[in-house]
Amino acid sequence: MTKYRIIAFLTAFSMTASLCSCSLRSKSSSSECIECETTTSTETEIKTTETTTEKNTEPATEPFTYDLLKDIPEEYMDVAKIKDSENLKEVRSHVSDLFAHLKEPHNSAAIEKDINLLLDDIDKLEEISVNKMIPYYLDFDNTALEEEYDDAAEDVIIGGALAFFAFNYGSLNDDYGYLFEDLCDNDDYDDDDLKLEEYGNDPEIALKHWEMKIRAKNAESDELLDEYHNLRFDQDMDTDEKNKRCAELYLEIIKEYDQESYKDKYHRDYTGDEILDLGKAVREELVPLDDELWHAYIDTYDKAKKHNYYEFDDPFIVIQEKAPKFSKSIANAADMLVNEKLYYIAKDDSSYNLSFMDFLPASKKALIYYYNDRGIAAAIHEFGHFYASTYDNVPYFLSVFNTDIAEIQSQGFEFIFSTIYDDIYGEEAETFRISNLRESLFSVISGFMIGEFEYTVIKNKDTFTPDDVLKCWNDIESSYEIEYPFYYVNHIFENPGYYISYGVSALAAFDIWQDCISDKDKAVKKYEKIAKVSCSDKDNTFRLALKKTGFNDVLNKEYIIDLADKIREYINSLE
Repeated sequence: MTKYRIIAFLTAFSMTASLCSCSLRSKSSSSECIECETTTSTETEIKTTETTTEKNTEPATEPFTYDLLKDIPEEYMDVAKIKDSENLKEVRSHVSDLFAHLKEPHNSAAIEKDINLLLDDIDKLEEISVNKMIPYYLDFDNTALEEEYDDAAEDVIIGGALAFFAFNYGSLNDDYGYLFEDLCDNDDYDDDDLKLEEYGNDPEIALKHWEMKIRAKNAESDELLDEYHNLRFDQDMDTDEKNKRCAELYLEIIKEYDQESYKDKYHRDYTGDEILDLGKAVREELVPLDDELWHAYIDTYDKAKKHNYYEFDDPFIVIQEKAPKFSKSIANAADMLVNEKLYYIAKDDSSYNLSFMDFLPASKKALIYYYNDRGIAAAIHEFGHFYASTYDNVPYFLSVFNTDIAEIQSQGFEFIFSTIYDDIYGEEAETFRISNLRESLFSVISGFMIGEFEYTVIKNKDTFTPDDVLKCWNDIESSYEIEYPFYYVNHIFENPGYYISYGVSALAAFDIWQDCISDKDKAVKKYEKIAKVSCSDKDNTFRLALKKTGFNDVLNKEYIIDLADKIREYINSLE
């Protein structure tokens, strides 16, 4: 297995566990994120499954040696000394069962059962991790809860790594390889990748070496991110010093990435060069509109006869009350969310101060964590994700998590919900609609700004110095009329290549907005179509999803120019 394949595997699993969607400028004091939650904070246990299969006890044809892994840190050299959770031991047991069953003739039924058990194991490990996350996020300074969550999150990565190896090993089997076709790509993996011959063709020994690589790579990634977070929140270091050190760190983080890995990691069907080309249209056509919308906001605010201070103790009750105005299916999702208490509202200063949603893969449900800033915008955004989740039951191991699609599902719901702002804000409704429109526009602008930066650096990473990185940041930031210190944007360090998703998904959400202006019912139907497209299914890509659901092709200059004209028409209609 090459270094890139290890990186690809780790980033896929880390993204599904912490798929953050916080933009630079949020609609409220908190930003919106997608992550994973559960219905309770009680740990879910993987139940032990009895098996009558006798374990393979044949000795390996070659001893367990470390000669091929001289770069592995000492603490990861002996997997046997690593303390497993009971749940991870269960995964190991199921992997061993699969290895044993692959040796037996006419055994497809047993192997199919092994596969399903492993898929269920990973779903359950993720749900355990989420259960550990909730109490930690509610008490974010609690180091004991943090350690429990970190251990559970690592179990997800290691459990996934074990299943990943087992499925690819199974795909090489002459008799049963066909059973693994939907679990791995046979064109990508062969004996050389799994290094079976180097380990005496013993999968158990090869698996131990594979796990050591994953643990070591995961530890290396953790160390880099820990260093970044320490720098970001260092009160004694000035901005220039932080930026310089973070630029050095950034080059270290992205050293094994390239444009193709950005594309594969986020399951995209567009290239970095396309984004760089479209960036010019965004700068010329959309950036000037940010200022125009700001003035429209001020003018509309001044025209209102009165200004109320709107607070929402539980915004999800408000969403539930208004949901029937859109459709029965949206109303049913709101009822499920509220009636089954599939959300947490964090109110304390010690709580994690962002909002997010994610899947509960074992329960086939989802949950929202909402940091109560007394507004409703973040709650509307997260409900959009929640509604889409009711149509999405892809097993966690097989999930690709296409954030480009996922963010249309949340941003699009914000636009259709804004059509009933009159019921909530009265004569101030237009002011709030303009605010929502401006935030969505900024998602496009900031998304393309950071996307242009990331794609430029990745093309030049082998020659760029830290000073080149900072100059690139400052030049591109200035061209988009945005100003943030380089170290501030955690996304580019935690998930390189991710941020452009805000830009492209917001462009698509604006297609719904245009329908909201002329035909609300059409807008709702378009939203419901995109909400039913799984953002977790490997067969769904951004452009394909738009085409299937009746959206325009948003990744072209003509669409951006037309969108700019439509926004100006809207601004002029307010006068």
